Amino acid sequence: MNNRTILVQNDEEVTKQRPVKPEAVVINLPQSENLLADAPATSLADKPNIQNIVVSSIDQTKRIQFASIALLVSMFFQWGYQYWLNWTISLVSSRDGEGWDDGYHNALWEYLVHGEFAWEGGIGFVEILNFFFRFQIWGDVADLVGPVFALFIMRDLMPFVFIGTIAFSWMNRDKGDDFFRKVALFYGGYFAIMAVQLVYINIELNGSYYWEFNVLFDCFGFWVAGFAGLLLDPKLIRIPETIGSHKDTFTPHLNGPELSQNSHGIIHAPQQEIEPAKVALFYFPVVYFLIVVNSVMEGGEDDALFLGIMLPIVGFVVGIGLYGLEFLKGFGLHLLFSIGYGLIGYFLVIIGFFGDLDDGPPISFIVMISLILTIRYHLKNKHHRAIGAMYAIPLTIWIILFGILIGWFQVDGF
Repeated sequence: MNNRTILVQNDEEVTKQRPVKPEAVVINLPQSENLLADAPATSLADKPNIQNIVVSSIDQTKRIQFASIALLVSMFFQWGYQYWLNWTISLVSSRDGEGWDDGYHNALWEYLVHGEFAWEGGIGFVEILNFFFRFQIWGDVADLVGPVFALFIMRDLMPFVFIGTIAFSWMNRDKGDDFFRKVALFYGGYFAIMAVQLVYINIELNGSYYWEFNVLFDCFGFWVAGFAGLLLDPKLIRIPETIGSHKDTFTPHLNGPELSQNSHGIIHAPQQEIEPAKVALFYFPVVYFLIVVNSVMEGGEDDALFLGIMLPIVGFVVGIGLYGLEFLKGFGLHLLFSIGYGLIGYFLVIIGFFGDLDDGPPISFIVMISLILTIRYHLKNKHHRAIGAMYAIPLTIWIILFGILIGWFQVDGF
């Protein structure tokens, strides 16, 4: 007893000298243990319908991406507009007093006589910008060709219809497969009508020495644009899973490291981190190109122009290799915005916003406009896309300049 008493006293003394924080005690009742054991673990794998919807949405987004890229690529090739125009106006007699040169259809006469695009055509971007000259001839063409004017209008509006369909697909990318089958059917039907007409025109003009053309290679951009619409159909063209996919997918549960999900079911993508030194390396080729071009335009040495052109090309290829579709998204979207910038520049010249352009276009203003999208992507932590948009700046500047020059020529004459 004495020994036990001494031990108790020692414990009490130790407790008094060094207080001990009591540990939390968890009491598991038998009922709660059973409930926990019986509770099923829920995940997207246990809900195949939800997982199929998510995967389908991701696949469709990838299809829209590839369709957008294909349509963008088509803009750098000939669409063959001049063949449609020549066939349309050749339906009426071109003899004096009986055709488009009868003295009554002045808008069409002016366009055909002074517009090189009417006879030589151009790439998709040029065709879109030239539209603001062509719509002035609609009244004369309608008066001359009658019901065939419907096909003429369809061909004139075709680039805008295709771009609008892709934009509509992006806005509804979460829709189901049935929806995109209908979108692809509309796009494909529109393209099929134009394609059949082009083949017929090729047969009709085959005997003409001046207008004979290769229906495939002389209108290559047109066929690429049609292929872009076929990519929208979920089943018509299969895109391999390895193309455009990353090691970690964007699907929750399938590959966790790419995304995280909070208690409310909201999925967050991690922010893109990029080193400042890497950004500087990517910016250098574009900045160097702009400096060299500015120097050459002011009469400076043009020996560095070749290097100034090659460096951005190398940087562009490296950017695609490192950042893939994010880089191409930034590049492609900036080019699409550039078309809008060019149209705005055209209208600003028409209304006299820039005043007298005899001293040249406002280069500083154009460069500032070209930087907007790149800065916006950086502020939103989309650095990979910002770099892609930055590599489109030289083309953006030229597209804006082209729109301004077209407006200038239309106001002051050639």
